[in-house]
Amino acid sequence: MKIKSLGLLISILSISFLFTGCGEPLMEMTAEEEAIITAYASKAVSKFNKNQTIGIANARVREGELDEEYSPDEPEEVTDDEALEQPEIDPETGEPINIDASSEKTEESGEESGEGTVEDSSQDLGYSFTEAIGIERVEFSCSEFDVSEEFKTKKFFMEKVSGKKYVVLSIEAKNTSDKSVDFSQYKDKSYSLSLNGKDKASASFTPLGNDLVNYDGILAAGDKKSLILVFQFSDSSVENITSMDLFVTSEGTTRGTTI
Repeated sequence: MKIKSLGLLISILSISFLFTGCGEPLMEMTAEEEAIITAYASKAVSKFNKNQTIGIANARVREGELDEEYSPDEPEEVTDDEALEQPEIDPETGEPINIDASSEKTEESGEESGEGTVEDSSQDLGYSFTEAIGIERVEFSCSEFDVSEEFKTKKFFMEKVSGKKYVVLSIEAKNTSDKSVDFSQYKDKSYSLSLNGKDKASASFTPLGNDLVNYDGILAAGDKKSLILVFQFSDSSVENITSMDLFVTSEGTTRGTTI
């Protein structure tokens, strides 16, 4: 009987020894500290939860928030000036939204979207028609212009566009030298036309062989060539044309002439 009791005692002591932990004891925390850690952990999880539409960016606990009698203060009335000063916060990232940068982009895009106006073209004027086009040994003159809803030739047709009309300049080019002139060397030029000092349009591209925009033929000594430039303007722009200015840009330089 004593042997059985001794064996039972040894077994109990062995089990107690096995379940005895080693190492440093766990840190004891107060109820307030445990509540702070719990609140922080829950807010941190909520912040990075992808399945949540809006995360919590601020995981800090306000003073007294964990007290049983805590009640949030009434929000202070914000004036219009203070509202303008406070940046808008992105609910997902918690970062302030840079309103100034977005407004700058809007202003830049607005400037780029402006079309059909001439701010100050007078400084580019003052050249003759020949000087403005600037092809050596070739004299240019604009004999006439035509305004129409459609532009067509025997081999090419530009159909009517609602609210638009075509302005076609008829240009005469004459080689005044005793040498031929290769127009392919001057294909880097771009042309634009201003009506009444207000609306401005770039020349339209056509596949016609006599379009000055893409003409690359050779003009022999003493020969003449009839060329054209085609532009498109709104109906209101061509109702009463009192002046026409042609601008030719090449290698970053623009020269203007009054037709």
